[in-house]
Amino acid sequence: MTIRRCLALVTIMALAAPALARAADGRLELLIRAQAVSGREDDARAAIARLLPKWAHPTVDEPGNLVLSFGHGQPHVLVAASIDEDGYLVSGITDDGYLRLARLTTGASFRLFDQFVYGQPVLIRTSGVAAALRAAPGRPAAAKPAYVPGVVATASTHLQRGRDQSKAVRSLDDVFVDVGARSRAEVERLGIRLLDTVALRNRVQPLAGGRTAGVDAQARGAALALVDMLGPADASRPPAITGTVTVAWTTQGLFGDRGLARLAREVQPDRVVLLSRGEPARDADPRGAFGRLGAGPVVTASDAVMIDAARRAGVTVQTVAALRGANAWPTTETLKVALPALFKDTPVETVEAGDIDALARLLATAAGLPAGAALAASAAAGPAGQPATASPKPPAGIFGILAPLVEADGVSGHETPVREAVARRLPTWARPEVDARGNLTVSFGTGGPERLFVAHTDEIGYEITAIRDDGTASVRKRGGFYDSLLEAHPVVVYSARGRVGAVIAPRTDYQRAAEWQPKPDDVLIDFGTTSRGQTEALGVARGDTVTVRKQFVELAGTRGTARAIDDRAGCAALLAALARIDPAKAAGRVTFAWVVEEETGLAGSGVLAERLHPAYAFAVDTFVSSDSPVDPQRMALIPLGTGAVLRAADNSSMTPPATVAAIRALASTRGIPTTVGMTMGGNDGSQFARFGSIVVPISWPGRYSHSPVEVADRADLDALVDLIVALAGAPPGRM
Repeated sequence: MTIRRCLALVTIMALAAPALARAADGRLELLIRAQAVSGREDDARAAIARLLPKWAHPTVDEPGNLVLSFGHGQPHVLVAASIDEDGYLVSGITDDGYLRLARLTTGASFRLFDQFVYGQPVLIRTSGVAAALRAAPGRPAAAKPAYVPGVVATASTHLQRGRDQSKAVRSLDDVFVDVGARSRAEVERLGIRLLDTVALRNRVQPLAGGRTAGVDAQARGAALALVDMLGPADASRPPAITGTVTVAWTTQGLFGDRGLARLAREVQPDRVVLLSRGEPARDADPRGAFGRLGAGPVVTASDAVMIDAARRAGVTVQTVAALRGANAWPTTETLKVALPALFKDTPVETVEAGDIDALARLLATAAGLPAGAALAASAAAGPAGQPATASPKPPAGIFGILAPLVEADGVSGHETPVREAVARRLPTWARPEVDARGNLTVSFGTGGPERLFVAHTDEIGYEITAIRDDGTASVRKRGGFYDSLLEAHPVVVYSARGRVGAVIAPRTDYQRAAEWQPKPDDVLIDFGTTSRGQTEALGVARGDTVTVRKQFVELAGTRGTARAIDDRAGCAALLAALARIDPAKAAGRVTFAWVVEEETGLAGSGVLAERLHPAYAFAVDTFVSSDSPVDPQRMALIPLGTGAVLRAADNSSMTPPATVAAIRALASTRGIPTTVGMTMGGNDGSQFARFGSIVVPISWPGRYSHSPVEVADRADLDALVDLIVALAGAPPGRM
């Protein structure tokens, strides 16, 4: 792979995970971001090659092993580490445009492994075949891989109310990948084919104390140690050695060690040093720990050679009874060593920079490199390995208004950043008011009947209730959602000093879990710290809020995805509508309101209802649609792309049929597509019903409500904006 293609890969992966404070120099993050599902390790191999010293000119053999040899003569020492990850291939495409997945690798065997992808944003790495086939006649084009964003469908919490839900862990039978397509043909036009790989988009999280959590972090940390044992990136000559050293980053380690087996046919060393992935997950401790972070590399207790090499390198090691790993050279001295890791085989597998440094020094000594040849990760040349930080092109239209609102901080009860983001986008004529509760309103026009349009600024998430002695934090929910959707994934803590990166630790004994949801007491925030004092030193305190990392991403066609589309899309629709309204021409009194704390009891609208008593209260919020293969479809089945929705009935309000008919007639005269439906959940308008207001929830159909992967269609939001404008300008008595 060329340097240009490698940099393009890094840019794509950098967009997939907004950077917080970076551990070490960012090179481990670069490696973790690179997808490397077993048998498809090209991107990880290219990322490793990008980090090698100037003098290094590795080769790639048929199975994809990256191999580098230097020196000559005997003894010949081989040091090898596999770079593949446990992951997924596209196994099918449904007629309505969903991808089905299969996993052929032999890594993790516990039941939660596949659930960790459920309800998550993903990237599909295509083969690029479609682009090659579109090349002009006579000008053949090579197939170039590309990334297509998608999300794994999840059941909407609202639509599960009252159901006898199974407690079983979600499996691949429950996994449907939504790329925004409406048909098999649309999927294929994106270049997606059977056997393309699918992996999590949010793959890495830097933590405190030099720790990094991410997909396959242990193996990528070991791969980086092999790089660092070779010396600085700007070195023009290899280390002076006696004999030959071969370093290999091998493929298909989790698929029968096929890359290593092929290497055994090509290289016949006198000594082999293999980087092991540790003991099988079922034998790990309840927190998935292999060894202890910060205590040095792990070797077998009976391996006197490695223990002596550690002594000579000045490296502290940990010992275990045995290390797993294939022995492809049964008659050759084979040594094994591993990097310690926490939360093994999860998306937040965690390693520590100091252990990677120590491993690099140990490997250098075991390979016969001169003392001091290995380069510490923390002292590595930064520019050579820094991930790119380019920003994606901002979306246009209503999505351009929505994206910054989605990405603003705003867990229920902590919504000031969202309110400020709304205020910055108000038209210049608006005179906003903010009440004591934090609701923002803009009113214009005179006379009646008064109309109110209300959207809420808050979102679901956690609030920290205590910092524990071990440095983790306990939380409580703010709003209703499934804890499993955040378990073992990166999160952001919003502290008084700014954003702090963390992860939701997998539940205790996760390798043996047999139920879908963790218990509330099992939900803990891990910062990479090991004491209460260390966590408090980060600025984290009781009352701080927590959400998943948020980024608005456009899918295929006219669809987009993010956490907090509910109800930032409603907030954006009010802003877009207000920009089109001339307040001087208003037919009656109209108020637009952005209210707080809807997700925790409609508190903001309750306060507003005490002083505003409109004739009509239009609650602008999600219509939770069952337009999904994982939701029950006896109700709420309004497909995305069909226009604005009149949410005529839900758990908190019913709109009079005559009002529904009048609004649909108004929409028809304006050419605005609308549908009518009922769904589950409540809305802010219901607070005004106590004072006699007619409640009319107006919506857009949304998939996967209260999850990290909510999906909306631009066409529906455009229709919703048109409807708000029409209703705000309709003469009194027309509804």
